[in-house]
Amino acid sequence: MNPKELISQIKDYANCADASYAMLQYVWENIEQDDYKADKLTFGDKLKQDIVMKNSKRENIVKPKNTNTAYACAIQARFEQNKIVKIEPKYCISLINTCFDSKEITLDNDISRVGLNDALSKRTIDFVNRFKLLKHQPNTTNCLMKKQRKLRGVNKC
Repeated sequence: MNPKELISQIKDYANCADASYAMLQYVWENIEQDDYKADKLTFGDKLKQDIVMKNSKRENIVKPKNTNTAYACAIQARFEQNKIVKIEPKYCISLINTCFDSKEITLDNDISRVGLNDALSKRTIDFVNRFKLLKHQPNTTNCLMKKQRKLRGVNKC
């Protein structure tokens, strides 16, 4: 294996490790703010055709083609988690139009902050078009306890 192939392989492993922390359960289930995002697609960055889905009220809604898949939104939220999406002023004086303090809102691995029509990073597009999501174990509150109990032969938390 030459050095270029080795570097490429290490980058793939790093991307897979980083993506493993994404909130991928929202590929299958919607969160309260996004009643239209979960499309159950596990490969690709854009929809190739319109998809009819059910919202929380069991009504049919259409997710239009050429919008981001839920998988791409979840990976984008993870890969770009420190990206500033909005700056909220805290203390402003409207008379002099000055703000003294502000709060930066980042993606923070939150899929609801990535829109269906938002631009995706090249890293996200390359990843979701190369790696298919086969299975995802949702995050647990205490992974260490689960691992310790499995080691002792107990499979329940």
